[in-house]
Amino acid sequence: MRLPKIVIALSVQLFALGLLALAVTLLARVVSPPYPDWALVLAQASLAAVLSCRFGLPCWWRIIQFLMPVGLYLALMMSFNPLWALFIFIVLWLVFKNAVVERVPLYLTNSITRQALKQMVRGQQGIRFIDLGCGLGTNVFFMQSLANVARAVGVETALMPYWIARLQAWFKPGEIRRQDLWQVSLADYDLVYAFLSPEPMAKLWQKAQNEMRPGARLVSNSFALEGVEPSDIWQLADRRQTQLFIYVIRPSEESADVSHTSSD
Repeated sequence: MRLPKIVIALSVQLFALGLLALAVTLLARVVSPPYPDWALVLAQASLAAVLSCRFGLPCWWRIIQFLMPVGLYLALMMSFNPLWALFIFIVLWLVFKNAVVERVPLYLTNSITRQALKQMVRGQQGIRFIDLGCGLGTNVFFMQSLANVARAVGVETALMPYWIARLQAWFKPGEIRRQDLWQVSLADYDLVYAFLSPEPMAKLWQKAQNEMRPGARLVSNSFALEGVEPSDIWQLADRRQTQLFIYVIRPSEESADVSHTSSD
């Protein structure tokens, strides 16, 4: 089982601390201590940043790894009230819990992508749409406002995004559920949208094949299914050059054989 990235990151920090302790022990034979606190903190931060990629973290984590000890040092220097740290941790947990539990960060869909979803259902009637990990629910409210969308549903488990979406659902059209995406059935939906991460994509594809009807579409924002050829790829003209990977569910081989036998 692959470890959550935060666990790897903390392990890297501990390993860097061990290397720093060894370096300080050796350096004491040449330059007598004490050494400036700020220099030790920068050395710790730099070591952790350099080691991050080698321990399997995405290289952009180097920034987080560098800022972690530096931020802690600055907080101690400013006599930062630990209750504020606890409050910030709770807020981050309520928003980004899935990044640790499911390895799925909170990604928000932009308006250009929503216009692309609208384009996908143009000319069709009675569309049933679901957003797996709907965040603040913006996609759900937008899709439900379209005349040809019969039902738009969003599922979310992170508490703060869910409650923000739920409060908005009192005033806007659309259905928001606090439900694990792995527990919801996809059998009733024509368009399934997901903006997750590379981690759960293989599992999601297996779920889609098992539950979705032939002809229904799975749309993945930014993350392609490894080893699966998409039916289409939409390149969007937004700042981050978003790609939408579209997978049309095909009839199973067994269903195709039954149809062929019946026609004979």
